[in-house]
Amino acid sequence: MKKTILILSIIFLAMALNYTYTTASSRITVSISPPSVQANMGDKITYEGTITNDSDNPANNLITYISLANVTHGKEAPMDLEDWSADKAIKVDTIPPHGTYKGKWPMRLIDSGSYVAYITVVDKNHNTPVSSMMSHLNVKRVLRLNPNNVLPVAIGEPILIGAVFMFISFKRRNRVK
Repeated sequence: MKKTILILSIIFLAMALNYTYTTASSRITVSISPPSVQANMGDKITYEGTITNDSDNPANNLITYISLANVTHGKEAPMDLEDWSADKAIKVDTIPPHGTYKGKWPMRLIDSGSYVAYITVVDKNHNTPVSSMMSHLNVKRVLRLNPNNVLPVAIGEPILIGAVFMFISFKRRNRVK
């Protein structure tokens, strides 16, 4: 009898947790666009996120932010967006019932590799964050160094500075004599 009550209690608790999760997550939906991006290092792109309130009540005090994760083989890790984007989190005061909010996150691509970007919404009134689907981001390495412009400066500048010092030292020697 005790086992039956324990099993029924666990089933009831699991159903209650599932209902709470479904209610919180179906209240707000998040989408990200574009769904995938092919770009070069140094390019600037903008992700747009749409937050939709699917409930009959207004959604208040939402915080939404973009996240980036490196999925390059051997380098898998979440990324710190400090260098990538200055716009990290957006506070949304209210989304009316069945209304939407559109946010924009500009980003400068600073490193090559394969990444995924996704938008997360945290509702202060519920314990479950809601995330969008992932947007795949492939950043191609671009070498922007032109050796034809750098080599003359790298070789010519030390030679020119050396010639100036030699000219000054010869002038001083001639004055001393």
